[in-house]
Amino acid sequence: MRSKNLLSYFAALAIVLSFTLNAHAAGGKLIELLLSESGVMEILGKRGIKGGSAKKVSEYITESILSISYSNKKPGAQELQKIIKSIAGSDIDNAYKKELMALLEKPADKVTKEDLVTAVNNLIYLSNRFGKRGSTVLACAECVSEALSRHGFKFTLEVLNDKSSKTVLTKILPREPRQLTTYISKEMSKGGLGDYSRAAARTNLVSPEEERALGLFLGLRKFGNKKQKDLAEAIVGVSKDGNQTALLSRENPHKLWKLFSEDMSDDVMDSWTKMLKEVSQKADGSEGSSKKAFYDYLDKVAGDDPVLREQLSALKRKNCFFK
Repeated sequence: MRSKNLLSYFAALAIVLSFTLNAHAAGGKLIELLLSESGVMEILGKRGIKGGSAKKVSEYITESILSISYSNKKPGAQELQKIIKSIAGSDIDNAYKKELMALLEKPADKVTKEDLVTAVNNLIYLSNRFGKRGSTVLACAECVSEALSRHGFKFTLEVLNDKSSKTVLTKILPREPRQLTTYISKEMSKGGLGDYSRAAARTNLVSPEEERALGLFLGLRKFGNKKQKDLAEAIVGVSKDGNQTALLSRENPHKLWKLFSEDMSDDVMDSWTKMLKEVSQKADGSEGSSKKAFYDYLDKVAGDDPVLREQLSALKRKNCFFK
């Protein structure tokens, strides 16, 4: 009899808890759900984002909030709103902020899938630009995860565990966007890689959210381990504008410097270094020659292997490194 009473009690408790959670989800604002891991998973699932994709998005949200709040502990809703509201950046930064602020205030039951995806994209963007904590760098969702890209996510927030990368991201690169731009400009000038202030405006090859990845490349070129430095120099070797070295070139545009936006094993770095050295030998600096040499090399490696051919087609389709 007692066991039946206990079962009845737990059943009633489950109903009450379920009702409470559903009431919270229905009546709360989006910002409140994003600060709760269970709330995040709940709203993602209800908007059709489930499984591994939901887990990754939940991790991105947590990392973004912790980074932008400069803390090891999640802030409250009012504190997070205050932090985001205090951001003062470029017109592009402020547009992301304004849109995010409006979405965070929206009742959770009124938030569409598009609203949710936009809020996450904007949160990752602002964390990458203004966050003060963690060894994270933004990457393109399409090149990292087709599943996330299909849902509409544009950005991912990659946590790097490599020792040299962590040092560059946390101790060398400035966190304030304007200071980061100055750092990139100085390092490119000193390294003989071109004039960043002119190149960025002329070629439009580096969007604001990509500056930290570019800074990471420049930092690892100086402070990375031997294999990272070798790969960085191989990337420089591919960077030709006619007879001159230009990391950002209108004639031979590439974004190979984004390779360091994720941790790579020594074997993977060796493979990239070997390939890019051969690519640089085949490219003559004329318009589009680097891109052609790059895909010619991969075409030769793929041969008649159907799996490799499909991977090569996907790489071309996504334009992860060449435009």
